[in-house]
Amino acid sequence: MTPSFFWMTEDKITATKNTNAKPKAKQKKTKAAAQAKQPVAKSRLPQLALPQFNFSPRQWLIALACGAIAGLAAPGLEQWYLAWFGFAPLFLLIYANNSYFKQIMLAGAFGLAYNLVYLHWYLNLAPLDWLGFSGIFGHLLAILAWLSVSIHQALAFILFAALVSRLPLSGSFTAKRGPKKVWLIPALVVLPIAWVLIVNRLGNMPDLMGVPWTMLEYTQYKQPAALQSASVIGGIGICALIIATNVTIASFIATFFGGGTKQFKRLAAENKETAFYHCLGMALVLVAVYCLGYQQEGQVKTNATVDTTLVQGGINIDMQKTERRYTIEDLVDNYDKLLTNSHDSLVILPEGALPTYLREQPGVISWLKSKATEKHLDIVVGSMDRSEANRPYNAAYGIASSGIALPEVYHKRFLVPIGEYTPLLVNYLPEWVKRWTNTPAGGGFAAGKEPVLLDLSRGKIAPLICFESISPEVTAASCRAGGQLLVNISDLAWFHKSDCGQQMLAFAVLRAIENRRYFIFAANTGPSAIIDPTGKITHYLPQGEKSKSILNGKVGLNWQPTAFALWYR
Repeated sequence: MTPSFFWMTEDKITATKNTNAKPKAKQKKTKAAAQAKQPVAKSRLPQLALPQFNFSPRQWLIALACGAIAGLAAPGLEQWYLAWFGFAPLFLLIYANNSYFKQIMLAGAFGLAYNLVYLHWYLNLAPLDWLGFSGIFGHLLAILAWLSVSIHQALAFILFAALVSRLPLSGSFTAKRGPKKVWLIPALVVLPIAWVLIVNRLGNMPDLMGVPWTMLEYTQYKQPAALQSASVIGGIGICALIIATNVTIASFIATFFGGGTKQFKRLAAENKETAFYHCLGMALVLVAVYCLGYQQEGQVKTNATVDTTLVQGGINIDMQKTERRYTIEDLVDNYDKLLTNSHDSLVILPEGALPTYLREQPGVISWLKSKATEKHLDIVVGSMDRSEANRPYNAAYGIASSGIALPEVYHKRFLVPIGEYTPLLVNYLPEWVKRWTNTPAGGGFAAGKEPVLLDLSRGKIAPLICFESISPEVTAASCRAGGQLLVNISDLAWFHKSDCGQQMLAFAVLRAIENRRYFIFAANTGPSAIIDPTGKITHYLPQGEKSKSILNGKVGLNWQPTAFALWYR
C-alpha cells in the first residue's frame, strides 16, 4: 500500500477503446457522458497529499494514559512491576491500526507521556534565579526543558514504530511461511531485539544528543534477583527480557480479544492454545532468571576490606552560582572540617568540590597533600583541568596517602548536552538557550578520550563523573582497563531536592552488577551510597540541599572483567 504522504498527481484519466461498432451519434453521446463524469484537472503539477487518518480522541487518550501509567515504574516513583506489562498497550496500539501515520503517532504519544512522567524531576530545575531567570520565568523555563527532553526521547518510540510496523510478523517465537509463500518473522523475538537496537542504542546515540535515561532496565534497580544476569547480558539484555514479556502479553490479548484486522493478526498467535503456551514459556523463562539471580546473589564474593569516606559537602546551587557563592578558601575550610574525624580510609570528594583548575592552585594542592599524609588518606577529588591548548575538562584527581598528587588526571568522557557542552545546533538558537551551557569553565567542557585510572595505595580507582554512570560502554571500558573499584562523583545541586539522584542510583546499581564491582556514588547534595557487586545498596546517605555530612563504609576490590565487560562496546 502506497503511503498517503507520497507525491501524487491528479491527472490519472485513462482512455478506453471501444471495439464495438456503434452509431456515430451514440458514440458521441457516450463519450460526452463519460467526460462529464471525469473530474476537471485544474493543473498537471504534482500535488502534496497530507497524511490522512481518522482522528479518534479515545485512542489518543488511551495512548497518553497508558504511557503515563508505564512511566510510574521509574526509580523514585517505584512502581517497578508496571514495567513488565505496562508496555503491552504500546504494541497493541501499533498493530491495531491500519494507518501507518496513525501507528507512529500513537507510539509517539505513548512515548511522550512515558517520558514526561519518568523525567518529572526536570521541573525541580526551578527556581533558576542563579541563571538570571527569576520567579515564574524560571518555572516556565524548567517546563520548557522538561517538554523538550521528553519530546526528544519520544522520537525513539516513533522511529521504533515506523520500522517495526512494516515488518512481516507472526505472533510466535519461530519464523513460519505465511500467505503467498512469504516468510513471517517471529514478533516475540524480533520486537525485543528491535527495541534495544533502536531505542536503547540508535535513538540514544550521543551524536544525536540522545541521553539513555529512561531505559526500562533501571526500573528494576530494587529487584536484584531480576538483574544478576546483567553480568553476562547487561542492562540491555534485561530490557530485552522486559519487552519480550510485554510483547507476549500483547500477543495473548490480540489472540483472545483482537478485532480481526489485518494488522492485528500480525501480533496474534496462531490460535488461543498457542498463545497460552507462549505465555507459559515466557513465565518459565522469568522464573529461571529469578532463580538464577537468587543463586548468583549468594555466590558472588563481596569481601569489603577498604574503609571509605564519602563527603557530602552540601554546597547548593546558590553557593555555587550566585553573588553569594563560596570562594575556594570557603570550600577548603568546609571540607577540612568535614574530614576532622577521617583516618586511614579512601576519601571521595564530589564533582566540582574544588571548582578551579587544580594544577594551577599550589596552595590547594598543598592542603590536599598534607591532609592525605597527616591522616593517611587516599583522596579522589572533583575539580577542573585544562590542556596546553587551553581546552577545559571536568576532571577527577587522585592524591595518594604518601602525599603524592598523581600525574594522571581523569577527564570526563560523556558530557551532558547543553549542560556541559554546546551542540552545534544550539549556536543558532537564542541567547537565553545558550546560557544553559553554564559551567565553571565558562563556555562548556571538552570531552576526554579514554579511561584513566587513579592508582592509589588502596587500589586502582575507575572514576566516573556525574551521569557517565548512565553509559554501560564508558563504565565497561574503565573496567577492561583494569579498574578495581568504580567511583562516581556527582553534583546534583542543579536539580534541588528531586528524584534525579534516585534515578542515578538506579544506573549505578546496573553498572555494579554488569561489572561485578563495588560502586561508590558520591553526590555533593546527595544522595550518596555504596553499592556491592550484586547491586545491593549497603550504605546510604539521603539527599539534603543544605546538609553537610559524611558516609562511612567499606568496599572491596575486583580486577576480573565480566563477560558483559568483554563483549559490550
